[in-house]
Formats: sequence, C-alpha cells, structure tokens
Amino acid sequence: MAKKLMTAIAGLAAALVLTSVARADTISIGLKETGAHPVGLTTVATGSGIASYAGPFGTFTITSDTGIGTSFLPEPDVDSSSIDVSPLAAGVLWVYVTETGISSPSGPTTLESDFNALIATSGSGISSVEEYTYYSNADALYGGTLLASYTFTGSGAHITHNTVSVTPLFSETAVFEITATGRGSGASGAINLSGVPEPATLSLLGFGLSGLGLLGLRKKERLNG
Repeated sequence: MAKKLMTAIAGLAAALVLTSVARADTISIGLKETGAHPVGLTTVATGSGIASYAGPFGTFTITSDTGIGTSFLPEPDVDSSSIDVSPLAAGVLWVYVTETGISSPSGPTTLESDFNALIATSGSGISSVEEYTYYSNADALYGGTLLASYTFTGSGAHITHNTVSVTPLFSETAVFEITATGRGSGASGAINLSGVPEPATLSLLGFGLSGLGLLGLRKKERLNG
C-alpha cells in the first residue's frame, strides 16, 4: 500500500512539473531602429523553444540576443536574456522577443515581470534602457496588452506582478528600447516573464512532497526498529 501511495505521489509531483514542458512554443526575435513600436520590425531569428541573434544592426552591434521559452522553461515562462549591445553612433534600438502558441495556464493568472539592466557609469554611450512586457490573447507577434515597464538610466533591477485573464493560445513579448547618445561600450539587460504558481498548485505539490517525506521516515523507523 505504502509503495503504491509513494508511486502515486511521485507521479503527481512529476506531472505538475513536466506537463507544461511537453511541447515547444515558437520564439521570435525582431529588431528595428527609431520610430514607433512595433511598426517596421525585422525578424532576425526564430526557433522552437529558443532563438538567438548576434551581429550588426543599423548603428548598433549586437553581441548576443537570446530568447528562451517552452520546452526549455515551463509555460508560460519566457526568458529574454543575454541582451548585450554596443552603439556605433547615436540612435534608438528596439529589441523584441516573443513566445507564441502558449497553451497553459488558462483564466486568471499572475505574471511576474523581472527587469534587469547593466549600464556602465561612464563610456557606455547609453543614456537609458527601457524595458516592457506584453501579453496577447490573440497570440500576436511583437505586441499585445502592456503588462509592465521600467526605465533604467543606470544598472538595477525591478519586479512587477500583474494578474490578467489569459486564453490559450496566447503570446508573451519582452521589449528593450535602448537609447544611445554616441559610440560606447554599450549595455546589457534581461527580462524574465514568468507565471506565479497558484496557491492550490503549491499546496498540492507540497502535499506530495510531504507524503514522500513521511513514507521515507516510516521506512527509516522500520529499519531502525
């Protein structure tokens, strides 16, 4: 009986963790210089679960630009990391990373926008890095309803929570607006957009882990007895 219960609990915990990574969503990276967003974007990379780009774009050099989503991360998490750019002249660079085809969760959902930027105190050529997050129940590419935004004029981090109602299939987008005053060493940043687990899910997983611990304790008592 104990063995069957342990197997059932382990299966439940594994299902909670693995269900959302059974598929891969599409990651797209779009770039543009100046103008209003998202008009005039050029898609420079797409991939299943991950996409990356490096190279020149306009008056900027992009050392790395990577977007990661499902199946490497559980839905609805999208990690737009390793944004590292250097300006060759004054200008504004827009960087978009979108994950489309997200199927889970559904209904009221709390999304966490985790903004980060690293800007040198001198010689960067960067006056500001503005970061935005969006979601779209229409599964839109490069846009949707604004979740949160934050402007960095120096290095720092900022976190915002928003509760919205999502309907599969939906999309999430992370945006960087990088303003350069001239040639410099540049700046880097990251936007992590993730789902905050519901209390019921955490309680269920906690119950499963507690059950595993209890069974392990009983087994240890039998061995010591």
